[in-house]
Amino acid sequence: MRRTILLAVATILSTLAASSASAQQACPPSVGYETNWKYDYYRNKIWPEPFRAMDTQSVLSYFDTQRDKGWRLNNTLGASMFNPQTQQLTESGKAHVRWITTRAPRDRRVVFVLQGDSQAHTAKRIESTQLAVSEYVPVGALPQIYLTDEDAPGSSGAYQTAVHRAINTSVPSPRLPAAPVTSSSGL
Repeated sequence: MRRTILLAVATILSTLAASSASAQQACPPSVGYETNWKYDYYRNKIWPEPFRAMDTQSVLSYFDTQRDKGWRLNNTLGASMFNPQTQQLTESGKAHVRWITTRAPRDRRVVFVLQGDSQAHTAKRIESTQLAVSEYVPVGALPQIYLTDEDAPGSSGAYQTAVHRAINTSVPSPRLPAAPVTSSSGL
C-alpha cells in the first residue's frame, strides 16, 4: 500500500514538472490575448539582442570570404611563374612555392596552379609544382595543390624592370632655378 502511494505521488510530481518545463518554451502559449500581449511586449522591449549575433555573423562572413579569396590569389602560381616553352617553374615561381610551404601560416599552406592552355601544359605545371613542393617539404604531409582558372594579378619581373628603367631614364635631372638678380641702390 505504501509503495502504491509513493508511486502515485512520484507520477503526479513528474507530470507537474514536465508541464512546467514545457511552459518555458520560446513560443508564446496560446492562453489568451493578455498573455500574447505580454509576450510581444517583452520581446519588443529586448528587440535587438536576440538578433545581434546573427547580424554580426552575416557581416563578418563577407570579411572571411574576402580573406580567403585574398589568400587564394596570393598562393596562386600564375602564368608569369612558369616558363612558356617548358611549363617548368621559373626561379620566381620556385621562390614563391618556397614561401608558401615554409613561411605562410600553416592553415594557408595551399598552392593554386593556373591551368595551362592545354591538358599537357597543365599536367607539366602540376608536375613541376609537385617537385618543388616535395623539395621544400621533404618530410611530413605535403600542402595541397589545386587547379584554378583565375590568374593572380601581376606581371613578370622582366616587364617590371623595363618599366622601372624607362621611368628612371625619363626623369629630368634636378636643377635649382637661377637666383634672381636684385639691384641695390646703396641706401
